[in-house]
Amino acid sequence: MAVKWRGPFPWLAAAFAVDVAVTIAAGYFLSQGVVDREELTALVLVSLAGATVLFAVSWKAIEFLVVRSIKKMASEVRAIAYGTGGREGVDPERYFMVSPLPEAVNEVCSRMVRARAELAEGLSAATRKSEENSNRLAAILNDLHEGVVVCNQRHQLVLYNQVAFDMLRETAELGLGRSLFETISREPVEHMMDILGNRAGGVERGLPFLAGTVDDRMLLQSRMTLIRSDAGSVTGYVVTLEDAGPQLAALASRDALLRQVAEDIEMPLRRMIISSGESQAVRDECAVIGEAVKRVTKGYHAMLAGWWPMADISSTELLSFVASRLGEGLSATVIGLPVWLHGDSHSLVMAIESLIWRTADRMGATEFDLSAGMDESGCWVEFAWRGDVLEQALLERWLAQPLVALGGMTVKDVLEHHAGAELMRERRDGGGAVRLPMRRGVEQHGHGRQILPGRPEFYDMTLLEQSRDTGASGSRPLRDLTFVVFDTETTGLHPSQGDQIVSIAGVRIVNGRILSGESFNRIVNPGRPIPAESIRFHGITDDMVIDKPPVSVVLPQFHTYISDAVLVAHNAAFDLKFLRMRERDMGIKFDNPVLDTMILSNYLDGPDAGHSLDDICDRYGIVITDRHTALGDAMVTAAVLLRQIEALEGRGIHTLDQAVKTLDIALILHERQRVL
Repeated sequence: MAVKWRGPFPWLAAAFAVDVAVTIAAGYFLSQGVVDREELTALVLVSLAGATVLFAVSWKAIEFLVVRSIKKMASEVRAIAYGTGGREGVDPERYFMVSPLPEAVNEVCSRMVRARAELAEGLSAATRKSEENSNRLAAILNDLHEGVVVCNQRHQLVLYNQVAFDMLRETAELGLGRSLFETISREPVEHMMDILGNRAGGVERGLPFLAGTVDDRMLLQSRMTLIRSDAGSVTGYVVTLEDAGPQLAALASRDALLRQVAEDIEMPLRRMIISSGESQAVRDECAVIGEAVKRVTKGYHAMLAGWWPMADISSTELLSFVASRLGEGLSATVIGLPVWLHGDSHSLVMAIESLIWRTADRMGATEFDLSAGMDESGCWVEFAWRGDVLEQALLERWLAQPLVALGGMTVKDVLEHHAGAELMRERRDGGGAVRLPMRRGVEQHGHGRQILPGRPEFYDMTLLEQSRDTGASGSRPLRDLTFVVFDTETTGLHPSQGDQIVSIAGVRIVNGRILSGESFNRIVNPGRPIPAESIRFHGITDDMVIDKPPVSVVLPQFHTYISDAVLVAHNAAFDLKFLRMRERDMGIKFDNPVLDTMILSNYLDGPDAGHSLDDICDRYGIVITDRHTALGDAMVTAAVLLRQIEALEGRGIHTLDQAVKTLDIALILHERQRVL
């Protein structure tokens, strides 16, 4: 076997040998005699020529034997990388000049080919598994009697079953990647996404709602459930659909028939009572028949309302949606404590918005207060304005107006499905109001938890003393001040030992009104595990705070929110301690005037009365919702403060300076009682 030259070294060695030979020859001839100018010039030229030849030969050798080999090998490697011919390497003998590079390349190519085969096999198995799951899912979906559509966040269809296709094809053809809003009205879908996306903790079972097709051909009874990633972010949603038209038409026909029967019976009963004379027996029988008709009518209306797709919703949430929809020209402020209502939020928002716009157009009002309430008789929502009171006849005409977004149903239809009671017009100081009866929330919201002991009193007089500079606000009446009532939930009760805030919330009081629609509510990552005994109180777990901002981000936001308002808290020293521990680190200062509803309670109601938040609410008749949540406790404390301001005014205390001095005296007395 012939010996092959490996690499460019032999060629470079030959060029070097030629150059050395020329140099030696020149030196020999020069040694034979004296060198003259011409000979010296010849020597320089010979040396330059030798160096040039050496460079040229070296460059050509490297380019021809090395660079070209590498380029050829690179093209083969690319072909292996992108081709499907099954080659696993290059021929090392073709690239002996750059050895051992071909052997290393072959190892990489071999591994790449094996990885490609394994990947293809894995993808094939995953594809088969995915197809099996898709076929199973398709079979399950097609067996359902309801239409099902799955959409991404851009409302594009990613999956639907045959029932949905058949149901909606007359409106528009369904297709993967096409917008859901080509078939279903945009408004109710986006409304439900807003509610589900903003509701704390989400709603596992989804929420029901009514939606119409874009051509108003069909009214759909629907339910939406959000799809969330492992990190909790929303990636899409599922909507189930059922044609509500036939059922609604049948119910409406039965309702009309029942109404006709009741009207047909009413007049004969009256005539029988008139003609009965003194016969008490006949009168009693007529009364029994009349009550029976009323029971049947009331029961049927209850059944009709029970069919309506309803869920529990916070009044603050509902009314905030109404306020956000009014847009330019009208402003609405959500005030008062939240109440849990039971209803279809979309149709209620449509009905309330319609009434507000008509009222504004008729009365010239541009500002409205939206609120909710609850008593033994039930719940309600209402809107109020400054101006004249509406006429009953005008209100009745408005109730009969159809709502286009609800397939032509009237405002009265919506209200009857929710409570079946008449609207109430009311006169207020300087204005009017309309109250809409509602159903109470049927689920337990915070009430299902066991009754927990209140937070122990945290006493640090210096914390309150730091907030006694009332400035220009000191001489102003309490009713004219802006308050921020706040509360915190923490990992424990010992801020000086490392416990941290896990939730902070606040709500404004302006001119004696609780602005529940302008609240501040944040969950905070405490940077440490949350003990089980603390989770038992506030329900905030480690998983809930993983992606939440730290206190260094949230507290500056809260500082901006409170601005120059008077701070209010129940057992305020506890919450202030957590705020002021981090002031220096964040370059902010919580130096607002502070009122403590616990100390005010001690002054107003005496030391023997209970001064926990629950005890005070019992005395004042305040309904507690969402106890042991920062926002829920802040809302309730705000209601307590308004009652206490009334009580302070009854004792001649009207300004902030007077209240602060009273608080200082009560604080000293409270400390003495505590020590004794």
